[in-house]
Order: sequence, then structure tokens, then C-alpha cells
Amino acid sequence: MPKKLDAKELDSLEAKEIDSLKLEGIGEVKPGMKLEHPIFGLGVVVGIYFDFHVVGENTIRIKFEKHGLKALVPEYAKLSLPKPKKSLLRNLFNGIK
Repeated sequence: MPKKLDAKELDSLEAKEIDSLKLEGIGEVKPGMKLEHPIFGLGVVVGIYFDFHVVGENTIRIKFEKHGLKALVPEYAKLSLPKPKKSLLRNLFNGIK
């Protein structure tokens, strides 16, 4: 059975920053990479952490354009690669045949 940690030992545990994380459907995620969230929109990964003290899981910290900095558990966050945006000119010319 694992040893139960006292309050002082718990406080000494810190989130460990990791270089990258492989996510299903996305591949390898690294800081600086753009990701999209269904509610928060487009954002840039600023860090990837293993945080035993708070959640015991990996978290990805992403700075979203309209919603600021968020720490998300990637397995539940429904993150994806950004969808390519069609240019305005392409939309205009696609209607002309």
C-alpha cells in the first residue's frame, strides 16, 4: 500500500513541466503549437505539465485569443488542430463558374 503523504510533503510536490505530450487525434503537442477548443476557440500552448498535487494528470496550459489562459486536462478537453480557414477571395471566386 502506498505511503500516505502528510500536508508538508503534499505542499512540496510541484507540477513537473514536460517537453511534449502525444494526444490521440492530434499527435505530438508542444509549447507554441496552436490548438482549438470547441468553446474557448483558438489558442497557443504555453506549457505542458504533470501535476500530481492538483489532479494527478497531465494538464495543458493554453492561452486562448478570447478567453485568456486555461489549464485543461487533454483527455477531457476535446482539443483539435485548428481547422483551415477559407480565404474571402476563395469564397467569392468559388461562386463564379
